[in-house]
Amino acid sequence: MKVSVFTVSLCLLLAGCATPPKGAIVVDDPNDVPRLQSKLAGRLSQLKTGVPLEDFRRLFPEAYVAGQSGSTTAYEIAETQRYVTQRDMDVQNSRWGVGTPRPRSRREILWFYFYKEQLVQWGRREDWPKDPDIILEKRSR
Repeated sequence: MKVSVFTVSLCLLLAGCATPPKGAIVVDDPNDVPRLQSKLAGRLSQLKTGVPLEDFRRLFPEAYVAGQSGSTTAYEIAETQRYVTQRDMDVQNSRWGVGTPRPRSRREILWFYFYKEQLVQWGRREDWPKDPDIILEKRSR
């Protein structure tokens, strides 16, 4: 039985064979992409103010030093999540019938601040006010 290229193309078009990009998830809405904080919730629940740096490093071996000033060290955990929406997939199917829609991405970062090797604060950029009441600054001349 011989099948023409046109017949195969038509079948693929009618079947809607768009595929998500490699490493990307398909969600209905960008707000449905799992948040980094929820992915790490089990380990984050074990963090309390005053946790020693050694215990933190055991819990979060993927954290890396993001900055240091005097006795204060900031660690960071970052993740870039690639995703496409179901609408992206539907548009790809309706226009081309096959292929891969361009992925979108969301980058999230959690910061962990240690003073003298003890946790004093952690969170996301949005967790701290833009205009703090006090700014601590160390200047050397």
